[in-house]
Amino acid sequence: TFMESEVKNPVLRKDLYEKMVKLCPGAPTPEEREQQAITKLRYMQFREEESSTAEYGFRIEALRVSGESPTTNLKKVKTMAQIENVLCKFIKNQDSVRWKFHSRLKQIKEKFESSSFLMSHQIIGSSILFMFDEMGNTGAWMIDFSKTVPLPQGKTLTHRDDWALGNGEDGYLYGVDSLIKIFENLECSKSDSRNIHAPNNQHDG
Repeated sequence: TFMESEVKNPVLRKDLYEKMVKLCPGAPTPEEREQQAITKLRYMQFREEESSTAEYGFRIEALRVSGESPTTNLKKVKTMAQIENVLCKFIKNQDSVRWKFHSRLKQIKEKFESSSFLMSHQIIGSSILFMFDEMGNTGAWMIDFSKTVPLPQGKTLTHRDDWALGNGEDGYLYGVDSLIKIFENLECSKSDSRNIHAPNNQHDG
């Protein structure tokens, strides 16, 4: 979710510490409480841990269902149960839509893995846009490539390995793998309205 160049500065920042405390008062370590400051890397990783990003490699950024206002306060959707609740409401508990998205994600993964361009670039802060309509037409597209950067000549990434400063890994395929598994195992009750509080939904997400 961030470029390495954004977090290389080791300077301790009071403003980021204050943001962390505001979001989660119990998050700082004893040392951080004493310093009253944290690095930008620490803050960015903290934000990832507050959502599903750290565990599953993706987060639900925004959702909209036809006839409703867009919902963007989804950054704390973290657990599998929360993810499933959001997705079931989004697809309106339609099993056919679920399997179409599952198939499209598998296609994206296969095309990604066979692309010399994508395997030799960092894909940072990218998104997948999901859409469907009342006729059952579905689609999912890779979007947002402003932070896609080439690797040194001859170098490739797995897009699945854990990130460490300097290795360039972005976790893109790790996130896609997680989504494929979630859609494959997703069970939505047709009688369950999935009335969720923070997570609301769209017809595009």
